[in-house]
Amino acid sequence: MRLYVVIAILASALACVERVPAQLSPDTDFLKTSPAAQGTIRQYVIDPRGEVQGLLLSDGAQVAFTSRLQRDVIATMKLGTPIRIEGRRHRHFPLVEPDTMINTNSGVTIQVPSLLEGPLPQGKETLTVQQMRAEGAIDRFLYERSGRVSGLVLKNGTLVWFAPDVNDSFRKALHVGDRIVVEGNGTDNEYGRALEPIAMGFQGGPLTPLDHATERIKKPRGQ
Repeated sequence: MRLYVVIAILASALACVERVPAQLSPDTDFLKTSPAAQGTIRQYVIDPRGEVQGLLLSDGAQVAFTSRLQRDVIATMKLGTPIRIEGRRHRHFPLVEPDTMINTNSGVTIQVPSLLEGPLPQGKETLTVQQMRAEGAIDRFLYERSGRVSGLVLKNGTLVWFAPDVNDSFRKALHVGDRIVVEGNGTDNEYGRALEPIAMGFQGGPLTPLDHATERIKKPRGQ
């Protein structure tokens, strides 16, 4: 293999590495409260493929769990159900890592595996995504265990998840109340609506393609 070919391959590999951020360490500063969260289920949190992997509660908590629990959660904890969460609530952002989730009406309790345990291997069912568009005002942000913003929720309930290579400057440039337009790939099913954007803009302005170099989206003229 010629030397210049080897160099080109190495350069391409390094470029890909630069686009994916290093693994962030989990934040371990938790509130010392019991329960960690308590309220009614406001919304299921689904990923862009439509799998349930969390809950949003009326007390403001984002409850995160592996999607291997989705069948148990859907069967026993409907929207509007009052629940109590025992586990860990982060001090500086509203993410809860549950150990148990209790339906306080029925008494049904779900034991929650670690977030480090991935989803069960897929069977015959294949999850697919479709091209989607969403717009509206940002209602709240979603978080990873490290405290990094992983996505956002629009006031109409649409969940927008950022790809891993979207940089932190871009994530921090958005604010609650910003009115945005998003185009990407995702799912709209009975449990919610979610997508991963490939382009985003403020309402009334141009859409900006998202990649590792994007630091902010352009505001419309006059704003």
